[in-house]
Amino acid sequence: MRGYDRAAVDSWREEIAALVERLEEQQPREAAVKRALDEVGQETTAILQRAHEAAEEITSRSRSQAEGRLQRAEREADITVREAEERLRQLDDDVQGMWEQRTRLIEEMRQLADEVLGVADDALDRMQQPVTSETPAVVVMEGEEPDLPTEAVEGEQPTIEAAAVDGEAGVPGEPDPNPS
Repeated sequence: MRGYDRAAVDSWREEIAALVERLEEQQPREAAVKRALDEVGQETTAILQRAHEAAEEITSRSRSQAEGRLQRAEREADITVREAEERLRQLDDDVQGMWEQRTRLIEEMRQLADEVLGVADDALDRMQQPVTSETPAVVVMEGEEPDLPTEAVEGEQPTIEAAAVDGEAGVPGEPDPNPS
C-alpha cells in the first residue's frame, strides 16, 4: 500500500459523511424554517391586505352613510325652517288681526262712550237739580221758562216720575219721544 493509510482515509471519509449528513440535516431545517417564514410572511401580507381592503370598505360605507345622513338632516332642517317661517307668518298675521280688532273695538267703545255721554248731557240739559227739603221742586223742559210756584204745598214735592206721568219730561237717558 502505497501513498495512503486506509484507516486514516476511512476515518476522514466518515467525518466527511457525517459532515455532509449534518449539513443535509441543517439545510432542510433551515430551508424549512425559511419556507415557514416565507409562508408566514405571505399569510401576514395576505391578512394585512385583506385588513386594508376591509378598512377601506368600512370607511367607504361609513362615508356613504354619513353623507346620506347629512343630506337627510339638511332636508329635515330645511323643512323645519320653512315650517317655522310659515308659523311665524301666521303668528304675525294673527297679531296684526288682533291689533286691528283691538283698534276697532276701542273706536267702537269711544263712539259708544260719546253716545252715552251725549245722552247724559241731554238728560242733564232737560232736567234741573232734584228738589231738596228746603227748595221747592221745579221741573223745567228745555226751551221752557220755569214756572215757579209761589207757595209750596206742604207734603207735596213734584218728582221726576210725577213729571214724566204728566208728560212734561221723558225718562232720563232716553231721547224725548215728542221733541218740540
